[in-house]
Amino acid sequence: MLHLGIDEAGRGCLVGDMFVAAVALYDDVVELLANAGVKDSKKLSQNSRSKLFKVILSNASFIYVRRYQPDVIDSVNLNDLFLDAIKMSIKTVYKLGFKPTTIYIDSTSNMKKIVNSLSGIVYHGTNLIVEYNADEKYIPVSAASIVAKVLRDRHIEYLKTLYGDFGSGYPSDPKTIKWIRDIVLTRSEVPPIVRKSWKTIKKIYSSVKTLDEYI
Repeated sequence: MLHLGIDEAGRGCLVGDMFVAAVALYDDVVELLANAGVKDSKKLSQNSRSKLFKVILSNASFIYVRRYQPDVIDSVNLNDLFLDAIKMSIKTVYKLGFKPTTIYIDSTSNMKKIVNSLSGIVYHGTNLIVEYNADEKYIPVSAASIVAKVLRDRHIEYLKTLYGDFGSGYPSDPKTIKWIRDIVLTRSEVPPIVRKSWKTIKKIYSSVKTLDEYI
């Protein structure tokens, strides 16, 4: 049987793109990857993810990745973008002649909406599983999480060669916040790699504007 797992990386980040990966695995490969140590990417070191990434690429029957840049994320609802990636992943796997018996999707919200939106796309008889923390429960989703995470990490490292070291890119990272705040303080334009619609950005602009009143 063929299993399709779908997961994302960079959904909640402030800097950089969101990556959504779909990985299709047959039963024997699911077992192989489990024995190799594949699990939720967040529970693996960067070195382990890189090694497992190669194993996944060598053994998966199908890998599909979509990426969404900050300007797109700023103009479209993030949940809708994730749903768009899910739909395109499933349509593409079918177009290539694969017919997964089970499709696993890791979701952080709108699970019911995802299931309803896929009713006219998923083949009859396919087992559709949409769950929170699916990347911790199902190897196909774990594999997708690793692919998405490795590609996003490489993307972030490339951006740092262009824009300097901004840390992880997440709003919880003080280094990322300082990097953006320093740009705003110098009256420079915030780079296009930053999601300008995020509340964190608005708070930084507001704090700098307030600071101006005392200068």
